[in-house]
Amino acid sequence: MSDGKTEINKEEIYKLQGYYNTSLEKLFSKVNLLIAKVKDLKEENNSLREGIKDFNNSITDLKLQLTKANSDSVLKDKEISSLKNLLLNSEVNKTSIQNKDQVKSRIKELIDRIDSHLEQYDENLKEDED
Repeated sequence: MSDGKTEINKEEIYKLQGYYNTSLEKLFSKVNLLIAKVKDLKEENNSLREGIKDFNNSITDLKLQLTKANSDSVLKDKEISSLKNLLLNSEVNKTSIQNKDQVKSRIKELIDRIDSHLEQYDENLKEDED
């Protein structure tokens, strides 16, 4: 009878070894899948980090462009202000030139009137002498 129990124990042991081996194979398969997923995630993580670096570089470039655009804008504003002042001064000078022309015209009128009065005075003197 011990032979029968031994055979049953051996069969159970073989069955258990089969289950054990199958379980180990499944476990190794799952571990290999997990390792593959970890590798994929590491690659994806590295790719995302590179993407972040690229975005940060793009942001830095855009900030530099914005700073340059702001500087250009300030310079253009100064230039516009300068040109406005120049235009205003030009208009003041233009007005001044118009005023000068008016004054010249008025002086000529006055000189003509004085000349006319002097001529009349001279004529009156000549008449008085005669």
